[in-house]
Amino acid sequence: MNRDPDIQRVFETADDSLQGVLGYHLYVIAMQKGVDVENLLEHLPDRSIPHTFSWVRYYDKQDLVNTFNPLIFELFQSRISLIAMTNVYEVALENLISCLNKKGHPQYLNEKRLRDSKRLYYKDCIKWAYDEAKKCDIGDTDAIKRLPTTFGLIDNARRLRNLIVHNHGLYNIHYEKDVIDYREITKNLHPHYVQLFKKNPQRLTPVMITTKDIILLSQAHIEAVHLLHNSLQKNYFGFPNAYDYREENKAIEWEKVLLGNAKVRVILQNEGIKLSIY
Repeated sequence: MNRDPDIQRVFETADDSLQGVLGYHLYVIAMQKGVDVENLLEHLPDRSIPHTFSWVRYYDKQDLVNTFNPLIFELFQSRISLIAMTNVYEVALENLISCLNKKGHPQYLNEKRLRDSKRLYYKDCIKWAYDEAKKCDIGDTDAIKRLPTTFGLIDNARRLRNLIVHNHGLYNIHYEKDVIDYREITKNLHPHYVQLFKKNPQRLTPVMITTKDIILLSQAHIEAVHLLHNSLQKNYFGFPNAYDYREENKAIEWEKVLLGNAKVRVILQNEGIKLSIY
C-alpha cells in the first residue's frame, strides 16, 4: 500500500507553510535586534505614506521607529505570525475534509455530514481533526498522549486570532465563552486574560504574545497535523508507517519552504525582483 498522494500533498503544504511562518518569525526578530536604526531611517519614506490611490498621510519616520521598539516589534510581529499560522491550519483542515469527501470517504462530525460545498466552520474542523487524530496509533506515542493539550493550544490560537482581526487585538468575554468544549480537549486561556482582563473587564487589555508563545503554538499545529496525516493515511488508505522526515529524506530547504516548493532563482534588479524559474 502507498500513501494517498493528494492527502500527502495537503499535509506537506501545511507542514512546509507552518515551518515557513516559524522560520520567518525567528528571522525577523533576530534581524530587528541587530538592525542599525540610523540606517533604517534612510530607507523609510521621508514625510508621507501612500495610504490610498488618491491620498497620502503625513508622518514622522522617527516617531515610527521609536514606536517599534524591540518589545512592541516582537508583540506585533507575533500577532502577524499567529494570524498566518492559524490561516494555514484552517485551510489545511478544510482541504483534507474536501479531499476525503471527493475520494469516497464522506466525513462527519457528531453524525452530521461535513460537506465542502458549504462553509466549514473552523471550530467544527478542529473537532473533526481531533477525532481523526485520536485514532492515530503510529508514530510518536508521547505526541498521541498530548493530543488533548495540543488541541487546546490550537483552539487558543484560533480565539486569539479572532481577537486580533475582529476586536483590534483586545480581550473580551467572548474569548473565554468561545472555548471549544469537546471531548477531552483542554481549555487553554492566556495568562493575561486570567490575571488582567477577568479582574477588571472594563480595562482595555491587549493580546500580548511573544516569540515564546509563537514557538509553543507552532509546535502544537505542526505536531497535530503530523498525527492527523498519519491517522488518515492508515485508517482510510491502509498505509501503516508514520511520516518521518529522515525516512522521507526531507531536510529543511528554506527557499522552497518560503517560495512554495518552486525552484526559483531570485534576481534583484533596480526596478524590483526578477524571477528565473527552472
